[in-house]
Amino acid sequence: MKKYLTILAIVLLLGTAIFLLFFRKGNNQNISDNGSVDVSSEEVPVEEMVFERAVLPSEFEHDQDRDGVSDEKEAELGTSDLAIDTDGDGLRDVDEINKWGTDPTKMDTDGDGFADGVELLNGYNPVGEGKL
Repeated sequence: MKKYLTILAIVLLLGTAIFLLFFRKGNNQNISDNGSVDVSSEEVPVEEMVFERAVLPSEFEHDQDRDGVSDEKEAELGTSDLAIDTDGDGLRDVDEINKWGTDPTKMDTDGDGFADGVELLNGYNPVGEGKL
């Protein structure tokens, strides 16, 4: 038993010595012998950042909510010119009109109890029965 304790003590001492040598040698490059930290007084040049006001493209001039549907078309369809998803079904109005053929003013175009966005997300047809 005494032999095992001696071996364990030697292993612990060697491990501790290696650990201390490794960390003392690698991480203390800016610490002097008296423990004070050497700080470089060298100034680092910094570029001045200039911010310019963004100019909106002319395509959004008549599209307040920037959803791709003009305010005039939104008034015609009864959709909101201030929201990109009038009915809150998870589909943008422009996609409901141009891509899916769903009603942008009805959350559930086919009336089956599931929102159009949920149906599409799960692979179902939002304008009728069955899968896409």
